[in-house]
Amino acid sequence: MRKIRILIFGPSAFLAAEVRVAWHQAGVELIGPFGSLAEWVTTPKEHADGAVIDLDFDTATLIELTDALDEASIPSRFATSSAVRPGYGGFELSASLEAINAILRALLSPEDSATH
Repeated sequence: MRKIRILIFGPSAFLAAEVRVAWHQAGVELIGPFGSLAEWVTTPKEHADGAVIDLDFDTATLIELTDALDEASIPSRFATSSAVRPGYGGFELSASLEAINAILRALLSPEDSATH
C-alpha cells in the first residue's frame, strides 16, 4: 500500500521530532517543513496527498501558499502546533492520534471540497 504523503509548511519548530515519529507510525510521511513557498518551489516535486500550513504565517504568506497549493490541486489545512482548546474548531499538528486523524479526515475526505 502507498504511504500517505503530507507537505508541512512552517518554521522548523512547527514540526517537532516526536510529531514526525507519531505520524510515521500512523503510516504518514511528512515532507518538510518548508519555511516559504520559494523553498518548496525549489524542491523536487513528488506526489503529495495534502498539506498542513502553520497558522502563524503572516496573511500574505498564507494566501500565497494556499493559492499555489490550490493550483497544484493539493488540499490544505491550517494548523497550530499549540494545544487546541476543547470546543475550538481548528487543527493541531501534534503526536496525538486524535489530532492526526482529524487532519487526515479533513485533507482526504472526498465529501469535503473545502481546501482550508
